[in-house]
Amino acid sequence: MALQATYIGIEPRTITATNVAQSRGTRVTRDSSGTTAVAAASSRGDYVTLQDIAASSTGTAASMSGGGKIPALASEATTVGDLAYSAASGKFSKTSTNAVLVGRWTLAASGDGVLGEVELFSVA
Repeated sequence: MALQATYIGIEPRTITATNVAQSRGTRVTRDSSGTTAVAAASSRGDYVTLQDIAASSTGTAASMSGGGKIPALASEATTVGDLAYSAASGKFSKTSTNAVLVGRWTLAASGDGVLGEVELFSVA
């Protein structure tokens, strides 16, 4: 992926990972202890990580509900303009089966584990 020049419409938040590391561009959900865990395929997630975060460490993330353009770790090859859906292991997809619509791909990803960019749809 070409490096993202800006995070358009993003207000970074500080989050703390559980005892499992979280990769940049991963959807995460805040749990009852206040830490974040990787989101399931059936969940939109609360945040997307803006950097790699080591286990039990803090890092920056963007809210999944406010809209804006964010890094997105793909679960499959995507093209610009594809709708973006939630996928297993906190990744993003273009496949809608058992998934939640989260936005639209603005920078394609060539395959699983590759960073692209998604313009998030805001949630009212």
